[in-house]
Amino acid sequence: MNSTSKMPSCSSANEDCDVQLNDEINSSTSRYLVQDFIGKGAFGKVAKSVNLTTAKAVALKIVVAKDKRASKREIKMLQTIRALDPAGSNVVEFFEAFEHKGLTCLAFEMLDRDLFQLLMERQERPLSLNEIRPIAQQLLTAFEALKGIGVIYADLKPDNIMLVNHETQPFRVKLIDFGLSLQTSEVRTGLLTQAIGYRAPEVILGLPFTEAIDMWGLGCVLSLLFLSCHLFGIHCEYQQMRNIVDVLGQPDDRLLDAGIFTKKFFSVNRHLDRKWWLKSPMEYKKATGVEPKKCERALNKLDDIVTLVPDIEECIELEDRKAFVSLLSGLLHTDQNQRITPEKALKHPFITMVHLEEEADSSMYVEESHYKMTLGQSEGLNEDLKFDPEPEEPPTTDNTSASLHPGPVEPAPPGFCAECPPSFHKSAVDHHVVEVNLKETEQPTKEAAASDVRKSPLKRMRKFFSRVIRTVFRTRRMS
Repeated sequence: MNSTSKMPSCSSANEDCDVQLNDEINSSTSRYLVQDFIGKGAFGKVAKSVNLTTAKAVALKIVVAKDKRASKREIKMLQTIRALDPAGSNVVEFFEAFEHKGLTCLAFEMLDRDLFQLLMERQERPLSLNEIRPIAQQLLTAFEALKGIGVIYADLKPDNIMLVNHETQPFRVKLIDFGLSLQTSEVRTGLLTQAIGYRAPEVILGLPFTEAIDMWGLGCVLSLLFLSCHLFGIHCEYQQMRNIVDVLGQPDDRLLDAGIFTKKFFSVNRHLDRKWWLKSPMEYKKATGVEPKKCERALNKLDDIVTLVPDIEECIELEDRKAFVSLLSGLLHTDQNQRITPEKALKHPFITMVHLEEEADSSMYVEESHYKMTLGQSEGLNEDLKFDPEPEEPPTTDNTSASLHPGPVEPAPPGFCAECPPSFHKSAVDHHVVEVNLKETEQPTKEAAASDVRKSPLKRMRKFFSRVIRTVFRTRRMS
């Protein structure tokens, strides 16, 4: 866990949090050495520390005394989700909670940076669908796991989605910050949760809600990653509802009838077919005393995504955009009872890439799609992908070895990007993947040998690896 992008770095002194650099903080089982302060907020500080017992880096969240109630609630939730596999479920690993000088300390695994910071580093350049897909798959896996134990996350936003290690495992992500999470049994009608801009319509309207609010939040996050702007706005609840109506259509009257906050945003319509009518900004201000903030709409309708960004290099990418819009439509359904579930979303064509299979052997876009999906896979799937061929004689025309061993991955050389597929450079790829020795099994002809010399061994590996993962995904779909 790391909070550098969410909060400015802090000094070693804080009147509400008496922990200094190089302090040793002890729990009943471990000793932690504070090495740096990587974030602070109203809750306290986040300290980069080392567990002197295990020599592992950890993130210590040090909570100030005035936040005791909130920290107790978070600890209770963290203990609930601790039953989940942190690697397979894509949630941050929680080690322990303890007291230090009257302060509550929470120890987590050390992560990299969040998606908001990643967008800032890219100068708000949107992510490609091939980069968005593995993130979507991992978050759906997380929400499927949380749903299985009756937990609503309720705070999805880029700040709470952490990259594990973007240098060695590009786009491998985990959820952090369960301070607002709640059990489904704790839901009360009218409870306000989720940040504006990611808030589901049932929460805005004051309807009973379920874990489906997390699917809505995911739709908002994925659209942000593709558009590099918020689909519904983040500063004004009225403007969010107005944009929802403009882009997706007005919620059904039966939903508006049941909402305890409906009259805040809608007026009873006595003259037209629809019972409810969205208030104008002036009517909203007159009724609430709050002037709505202006917010330009990113889209007129979700289908605009297909043609909004014109730089499409292959026709198959157009089909991929249509699949992406289809997934967004399921995630952003205004009726939570018809919204797509994590289980069904994981089988959606955009995630399984079934619509890309026809071009699998000829399209660079499809090859990259499969490659990027391998980077964010959990350890369980990577186990499925391991391959150990029989040893063979190395080719005489190429002395390059392409053996990928489990363990630390060498960083990409200067000027190269770890996000790119192997054909773009010859740095090592994800260390969970496969161990392969690439070579030809038969003596090539002179013409074929000359061609093989020109081919990159890693490109041949990528072709092989793409076939392997397609087989795995196909097998999982059938099961």
